[in-house]
Amino acid sequence: MKLTRSILSLALALVLVFSLGAGVFAAEWPQNDFTDVPRSEWYAEAVDFAEASGLMNGVGDHRFDPQGSVTRAMVVTVLYRLQEEPDVTGKTCPFSDVPVGSWFFNAVIWAADLGVTTGKTETSFAPNEPITREQMATMIIRFSLASSGDKDVIGDAVKMDPDGKLVLKMLSEGVPADLAKDFPAAEGFQGFSDADSISSYARWYVLFCRLTGIMKGDTAGTFRPQSTLTRAECAKTFMNLYELGEEFLSAE
Repeated sequence: MKLTRSILSLALALVLVFSLGAGVFAAEWPQNDFTDVPRSEWYAEAVDFAEASGLMNGVGDHRFDPQGSVTRAMVVTVLYRLQEEPDVTGKTCPFSDVPVGSWFFNAVIWAADLGVTTGKTETSFAPNEPITREQMATMIIRFSLASSGDKDVIGDAVKMDPDGKLVLKMLSEGVPADLAKDFPAAEGFQGFSDADSISSYARWYVLFCRLTGIMKGDTAGTFRPQSTLTRAECAKTFMNLYELGEEFLSAE
């Protein structure tokens, strides 16, 4: 099945992003000392990872603010750090709302140049706007594909499903058994009850995140695509992506 091969190709591209640099992070992370991150919370270990890896910092006064929102500028900055902040000299920023010299200026230039983001419009990035869950799914998959040099997977999937019926069916009802068997994270996935509310541009990205376990949705069986991504969810998403790479390495 050509679609299966395309999705498997994406999965390989995703894990390669971290398998190439997994040694940068420790196998186990020291516990964080934020006063607002109880050890009993589902995101405690993810915050450990985010702090120890240097991908996310606290907000001051020994707080992480796990339920706080994450802006679009913050996400591209974390992704930029994952790439060890490549030089963007000679590249221009296509967005008029990204001030020269701002803390996210270089990150946005890099993200736009790599295709991680296309902005809210051709000339607007909306850096201070809270990022939604479907926007996060889109950025992280684009980042992974661009970083691995395999940018064609999404385009191939769209060509095989031009009217979007197949992807919506899988998001709504779960993936076929012959496809799910290749993705342990997809085991038991029965679809999202709010799949219809996922923007059409984001559907393949959300599906790939769910198949690989990078973003799984909530216990109620919804993805909440337009909900603001929390800092706790952001930390968990990055830890899931890292662990996907670790899983690949241990299987070699």
